[in-house]
Amino acid sequence: MTGLDLISELYGDAEATLVYDVHTATPAGTQRTAEHFRLRGGKISEILLIFDAAPWQPMASVIR
Repeated sequence: MTGLDLISELYGDAEATLVYDVHTATPAGTQRTAEHFRLRGGKISEILLIFDAAPWQPMASVIR
C-alpha cells in the first residue's frame, strides 16, 4: 500500500461504512474498496471488506 484516499463515510447507530481507494505499488494499481463495520456493545463485532479481486488474480497465480 502506497496511499489511501477516503471517498465516503456513512454512519448509523450500530454500523459504519467507509469507501476508499487503496493505492498499491503492484500491477493491480488502485483498488476501490468498501468496508462495513458492525458494532455491538460499543465495540466492532464484524468487518466486511468488499473489493473486486480480479486485478489480483494474475499475481495470485505466481504465488501458487
